[in-house]
Amino acid sequence: MKKVIIPAVVILCVNVIAGLLLSAYPLANMLFTSLAILVNTLLIILLFLFRAESTHRMSLGFVFFVIGIIEYVGGLLAPEHLTDNWWVIMFVVLTAVQVVLTSLTLHYTKKS
Repeated sequence: MKKVIIPAVVILCVNVIAGLLLSAYPLANMLFTSLAILVNTLLIILLFLFRAESTHRMSLGFVFFVIGIIEYVGGLLAPEHLTDNWWVIMFVVLTAVQVVLTSLTLHYTKKS
């Protein structure tokens, strides 16, 4: 689990520092991208905490990594307002898919 937490904390710190130092990186976008990093990290940590099988952790880790990159890039390009923001809709849908995959994985891990 340390292999997940340490890189995530480093990436989150770099993202926040870049958001605070770069004027071209708006605060709203920094918050969007930080949220994407946090949500993906927390879902992967849940897989470790509830002892999902290692193959499930690895395969979902790759899926969550790709989804996390999509959410991060979307957060960089997202408009700064919340109304009529397609990034928020995309983030909610992708996060819902991740939560369903995580819950199914944990459900079937406990059954076997």
